[in-house]
Amino acid sequence: MARRGAVDAVVLNAASDVDGAVHTQVWFGPAARPLAGWVSVPAGGQARGGVVLCPPMGEEGRAVHRTYRRLAETLAGLGLVALRLDYDGTGDSAGRGDEPDRVPAWLGSIDAARDHLLDLGVPTVAAVGMRLGATLAAHRAAHWEGAGTAFGSLVLWDPCLSGRTFLREGQALHSFGDHLAVPDDGRIHTPGFQYDAGTSRGLRPVDFARLPERPLADRVLLLSRDDRPRPEAVLTRLEHEGGRLATDVALDQDRLLDLPPSDCLVPERALARVADWLAAGVADQPPVPVKVPDGPRPALVGSGGPGSAPVRERLVRIGRVGLVGMVTEPVGDVADDEPWVVLLNVAAEHYLGPGRQWVEWARAWAGGGRRTLRVDLSGIGDSPAHPGQTEDEPFAPQWLDDTSDLVAELSAGGAPVVFVGLCSGAYSAFESALHDPVAGVLAINPRLTLYGAAKGTALHTSRRRAAIVPHRPLARLAERHRVLAGGLWRIYRQLAVWHAPYRVLHRLVRRRGTAVRLLACREDARHFLEVLAWRPALARLRRDPRFDLEVDDVFDHSLLTAAGQRAALERATDFLDRVAPPSRPGGTP
Repeated sequence: MARRGAVDAVVLNAASDVDGAVHTQVWFGPAARPLAGWVSVPAGGQARGGVVLCPPMGEEGRAVHRTYRRLAETLAGLGLVALRLDYDGTGDSAGRGDEPDRVPAWLGSIDAARDHLLDLGVPTVAAVGMRLGATLAAHRAAHWEGAGTAFGSLVLWDPCLSGRTFLREGQALHSFGDHLAVPDDGRIHTPGFQYDAGTSRGLRPVDFARLPERPLADRVLLLSRDDRPRPEAVLTRLEHEGGRLATDVALDQDRLLDLPPSDCLVPERALARVADWLAAGVADQPPVPVKVPDGPRPALVGSGGPGSAPVRERLVRIGRVGLVGMVTEPVGDVADDEPWVVLLNVAAEHYLGPGRQWVEWARAWAGGGRRTLRVDLSGIGDSPAHPGQTEDEPFAPQWLDDTSDLVAELSAGGAPVVFVGLCSGAYSAFESALHDPVAGVLAINPRLTLYGAAKGTALHTSRRRAAIVPHRPLARLAERHRVLAGGLWRIYRQLAVWHAPYRVLHRLVRRRGTAVRLLACREDARHFLEVLAWRPALARLRRDPRFDLEVDDVFDHSLLTAAGQRAALERATDFLDRVAPPSRPGGTP
């Protein structure tokens, strides 16, 4: 029997309590196009002020998610309400990133976040911006039309010199990466994200050199890198701040932004400097009662671009530790046995997916009648860790428990579960399917060889079934000479055929009956094709209707090209139509 809110039986309250502070996901701003964020309220509901956290854009935004979460928790402990903001068309907020003229929407998002904090009752609002987030916050502050200044305190953390600089750096990174040629479609292509000509034009005046000569805030802190040239244009403009300006070094910024988002580290020293400076700005302000947001409520967002059909989204907690996930489903009644599509996080990254694709895919599929869950496994993103688990650790052994919890609770009403994952997410999907009843796995560029999980390491566990774990000496060699270790491992596998990743595909499809569609570029497909002894078995497996292997370099490893994203969505949708069709199909994505 269909009923509204059929997932209620498998979710808990999605607010968390850390050291007495309350951290809650919220929707705010315009009801027709809601913005998403997380609010962290100090213990006891008393605060001296509020802080809007304006994140960077693109890949830098993915890398900074953990840092901003830690900063928000720290600020709440110091008596400040922190609001982590997703700009319009980014993160969990409504809208798409490739819509036209994004800049006014982003600036309007900062205004809405400021207003939301004031509505909660904070006496004054500060802002922290990093990279393009800092440039946008400074632009908004410089063009403030209200009384006084927009912000009591403003932190400019490693700001971009201008919007144009941001786009040029993104284009350069895209061209240096392992990607296809940039299409001549009139858009600016950066890793994972594309911007139309209108957005490019809108970013031109977002430039420190063009800011009017008026106070940006009552207090301004500039953190700049000491391993890069001095940001002269920024410093020249900030001379107008006079005694309101303080400067410091953006410590460990290279460990945050110069590594892939999956490998970056939280810059604890810079984070502490920012938190202490903000707290000092309201030290003389007596704490006042503020509203503690209710638990997360559902919101209606578009399933695609402007004018698309609405779908319902709400944050949930699921499993024994309360994994954080976002459910996206059709509006109206949902049957208990409606299939679940679960999009797993990539490595140590938040559940948005590469280039925010998990968000846009989930909404498109919900518009077509499906329900999805994008989820952070334990210790990742906003999900808590198990007791004794290290946070931000990819391939944690506890993830085996997490995926089992997901399958058990989501399938309780008889619903089939299908996993979608990229790289490490695909590994987690395979691991779950070997332990639990999973209807299908859509795996994009899976890597099953885990050097870091060899015997004697903290990640080792005998419970793994999908992982191909090299011997400890080879794993140690890989720490220093990855290419050499990889070559020796490939040679060894020609004889030790039980270490070939192909055996995982065979066990899933032939023994457990799980449908598998594997999309891979040539480099990632090689791991499944290179062991000669398995080639006859692979040829037979490819005739099984439950299995499909597509090798095409359009699927760049990290799925950061527009062509790869489009192709993967098309193949994934086709796979879901075959394996787990919705009971009440809607429009096509």
